[in-house]
Amino acid sequence: MSSVETYTLLKGKDNIRIEVLYERYGKKLFSYAIHSWKLNEDEAWDLVYKTLFRILEVGHRYEFDSEKNFSSFVFRVFVNYLRNHYRDKKNSGRPLNVEWTDEEILEEQEAGETEIIPNPKLDILNEELEKLEDWQRILLLMRSQDIPYAVISKYTGKPEDQLPVYYQRLKTTLTQRMLERMETLNEKENGK
Repeated sequence: MSSVETYTLLKGKDNIRIEVLYERYGKKLFSYAIHSWKLNEDEAWDLVYKTLFRILEVGHRYEFDSEKNFSSFVFRVFVNYLRNHYRDKKNSGRPLNVEWTDEEILEEQEAGETEIIPNPKLDILNEELEKLEDWQRILLLMRSQDIPYAVISKYTGKPEDQLPVYYQRLKTTLTQRMLERMETLNEKENGK
């Protein structure tokens, strides 16, 4: 498969396209994002996957004369994603995390003591985490502490090169489940 030009594979429908695209460009783009743009591993992998899937989605619309021209196209798409990411991160001024305010967790009593109030959002998170397998919880916990995938692989028993994919999927799934359940909770609280 190494003799076939990458851009000729874009018109096909089989899964070999993403595999070849990843093998030829994935690690190069990842390395560029880490070293030149100083992104963390998760941000870099996220942008690499967005780029590769975007290339699969729209690449067949273009004509390429050589692998060099196709490489320039891939790199240009990736740099656009990097710039958008940088702009969005700069404009947001803060990371997009779910924040738990003190008012939601603690309530001041008149005597000056504090009482722990049940937090439905925290309950939802705990319930969703309980649904995960042990290795998935380990992956989420260790990545949240920026522990490298090579170390995490020893604890999860999963291949290091697959962990970024698993991590992105877990984050997406957990976030989606949390949002759905919080919307339902908000609807119940608002009496809808």
